Amino acid sequence: MKDEIDIPVQKEEDFVAANIRRDNYSRIRDLQAMEFNAAISSRLLAEKQSTIKCDKCGKEFTTDISSKDIMKCPDCR
Repeated sequence: MKDEIDIPVQKEEDFVAANIRRDNYSRIRDLQAMEFNAAISSRLLAEKQSTIKCDKCGKEFTTDISSKDIMKCPDCR
């Protein structure tokens, strides 16, 4: 009769190999996440440094000029 179901028993080696694959995948994923976070934080820091607040009206504007001599926005000039 064919009422019995054969369930394959996995070897201990398969469990070890699966654990190694999981560890490698999680390590690669964590390294990639760290790179993405570093890129995002450096971009946000660069945007923050190039944002200047206008002395006259108080509006914040971005500038491509690295000098801090121009402290007025284009609308106030």
